[in-house]
Amino acid sequence: MFKRFLKSKKEEKPVQSNFSNRDLFNELFPLTEENKSKFKNSFNSIFEKMFEKEQVDKLLNYSRNYKTKETQFGNLIFNDMSWNSIDSTETKLQYISPDSDPMVIEIFEPNGEMKKENSEAIMLAYRDWTRKQTVKIGGGLIMCEEVLTENGIVGYESITKIPKREGRGMDYTYFLNLNDYKEQKMYQFRVMIFEMNPTGLRDNISMHPICDITDTDIGELMSLYRQDPYNKEFKEGNLMNISEKEEFDSFFPFHPLSIIRNEIKPNIINSVRFN
Repeated sequence: MFKRFLKSKKEEKPVQSNFSNRDLFNELFPLTEENKSKFKNSFNSIFEKMFEKEQVDKLLNYSRNYKTKETQFGNLIFNDMSWNSIDSTETKLQYISPDSDPMVIEIFEPNGEMKKENSEAIMLAYRDWTRKQTVKIGGGLIMCEEVLTENGIVGYESITKIPKREGRGMDYTYFLNLNDYKEQKMYQFRVMIFEMNPTGLRDNISMHPICDITDTDIGELMSLYRQDPYNKEFKEGNLMNISEKEEFDSFFPFHPLSIIRNEIKPNIINSVRFN
């Protein structure tokens, strides 16, 4: 623990300036080029000790390379990425990817009339609801924002994580709700990406490089490592950890978060339009 002292003419009063007063989520991001370089050097050193060169190259150049295939469902046209269709009804489509990840698209009719309105209160209420639902099953919130697609569709998107049903690790889900005000229906995408073995790799490998960058002891880091992305006072569930920030995606292209943010989300968001 470190202390600093503010000097006065009559006395010296100690003022705590330790890890409990730090917020690494704000202190570290956005990552400077210097910090990126420090992280990369430390990361490479750890990675190369853990894996053979061939496996290192495979993990660092990992990509799903999804194909493009337009599908119409109700009034919505979207890219199903050529995933295998396993079931379909008038209100629900179910797919599975070549890697066995599921995608479900459903049509819902709201109880009342949907109106176009830019309301922060609605956004905050939806975010709070999403957070609470995820915490109930032992998970945590990664992001939840309003979205406006290139084709002018308004909706909400979120990323959550939940513990694997069996064994250790986390699985991540991308939610996208799109409102069709003309049809008065909501289209919801749910895409879950399963964490591959060995699980927890992104989390564990990031700790020591982050300690190096921030000059933080590993014991102190554990008290600063997890935080809700929108509410620092919220302490329930499996909180987001620093390594799950988007800035680290390039180091872990094989991780579900990187796949969601760099491959799943763009393929869906950039393709959706109403007929």
